[in-house]
Amino acid sequence: HCKSYAVRSTDGGKSWSAAIELDRPAWYEAPRGSIIGSLDLTEPTGVAIGNKVTVVIRPIYSQTMWQCWSDDAGATWDAAARTTFTGYAQSMVRTKSGAILVAHRSPHYSVNISRDNGLHWDDGTIIDYPNWAMGCAVEVEPDVVLCTYMNAYRNMPLLAQLIRVTKNDIKPVKKGD
Repeated sequence: HCKSYAVRSTDGGKSWSAAIELDRPAWYEAPRGSIIGSLDLTEPTGVAIGNKVTVVIRPIYSQTMWQCWSDDAGATWDAAARTTFTGYAQSMVRTKSGAILVAHRSPHYSVNISRDNGLHWDDGTIIDYPNWAMGCAVEVEPDVVLCTYMNAYRNMPLLAQLIRVTKNDIKPVKKGD
């Protein structure tokens, strides 16, 4: 069984907090954390939206990923909730336009998008069919995300794609775009 934690710095990385548990459930009108948190959490990945932070977490047993929110820059966290999509080995990025992308393994190598700060997620788009994938997503220019991910074996070349985030979906960036 696993739990997920965050550590935070308020001085540019000179010092760090103690571990802060991400899943903080409670009974009605009880303080956060009065119930033991989920034991199904591993590999958290997050983005900041001002002082709000949203984190997507890889499950061990759940069929879908987990998600947690903090409204105070990660000092305290709300209870975990399940997302609407499955995934493992995820990377998360927030674009200049505010879209949040989660690139992940399962099914195949997919990207799910939220356009409302992580409250709702699309059905996802499969962008590749590698045997194995663990990657990183980074915005390289406004609304263009570079997704890099491992190949089937460590001795094989790294796989990569440029993805353009549009109003309605994502599209591969083609040569000359």
